[in-house]
Amino acid sequence: MATTRGNMQADDKYTPQQEQWNISTPDGSQRSVPDGWSFRKAKDMVDAMKNVKIGNLNPDNDEYNMKHKRRGVAIILNHVHFQNMGTREGSEKDTLDLKTSLDKLGFDVQVYTDPTFKTITKVLQSTAAEDHTDADCLIVVAMSHGESGLLHSADSMYPVDALWIPFTGDQCLSLAGKPKLFFIQACRGTQLDNGVTFFHQTDSIKSNTLKYSIPAYADILVAYSTYDGFFSWRNPDSGSWFIQALCEELDLHGRSRDLLTIMTFVNRRVAIEYQSYVPQNEKFHAKKQIPSIVSMLTRLVYFPDKHTSIPNNIDDGSKGKKTEVYKRDAKNLLLKEFLNNPQTKPT
Repeated sequence: MATTRGNMQADDKYTPQQEQWNISTPDGSQRSVPDGWSFRKAKDMVDAMKNVKIGNLNPDNDEYNMKHKRRGVAIILNHVHFQNMGTREGSEKDTLDLKTSLDKLGFDVQVYTDPTFKTITKVLQSTAAEDHTDADCLIVVAMSHGESGLLHSADSMYPVDALWIPFTGDQCLSLAGKPKLFFIQACRGTQLDNGVTFFHQTDSIKSNTLKYSIPAYADILVAYSTYDGFFSWRNPDSGSWFIQALCEELDLHGRSRDLLTIMTFVNRRVAIEYQSYVPQNEKFHAKKQIPSIVSMLTRLVYFPDKHTSIPNNIDDGSKGKKTEVYKRDAKNLLLKEFLNNPQTKPT
């Protein structure tokens, strides 16, 4: 079992979570957090949904078309410094490692450090207004302090769904029918996961019509670093558990596995390989974390090389690497953590 030593940091405000009953969204509508689901839109917004023509998209395809001229834009919103909260040490390493991993997959990575909410809104809206016809997909990554349903910018708080609303199928037509992927590293509450100790002894309808429609919120995936209501952990030296696990899995399997399989491996890596180590603070000691993946994808997402086509039966070396990663015993994991001298904190 890997443990992380030192101070614990969480992506919240170090204060008890305040009840958020009525939160104003940028468009002025109200959203109820306690008994609401973050993807649910106000009734008038749902009624106003428009039909979108998706072009030449075969409804029976099992995989998204990832053979466009460009892979697409990847926006990283890296929040390190805040007006009234602690510095998110380690986030710079997360950003560098994630940019490297996404560069390898062919993305046009754009990094914004400590953006205000106004800047975030401008970046997202201007990106949504671009022509993505020749792009495979879109990625948006937000790393910040957070609460349930909310994220912090450098100067204010905003609803997490503000990240993807500009890119729904009825808002960004050139991305309709294409995968829109959102990765969020932030606390979603103040609960702590104590973990459970194990001892090792482990309907579809076809249509023949040529014309069809899709929901505006289809083809979106949101990967949260933790389950709703819980802390998300970050190491000031090594980076956050979730982003580091994501980078490792993208590097290992980004060319050979579909995205949901990769995210399952990310969940496993975070769940098994990480545990907080703060013996001087029992409240934060020996805690665990599990990412939460919300998928509205309708097909499999692969990231094939743009320049070469590798047959599925060719071993890219990831199997051997995977064996090496997952068959390390607890002694080796503890030694690795000790040598790296990580400083893990609730993010």
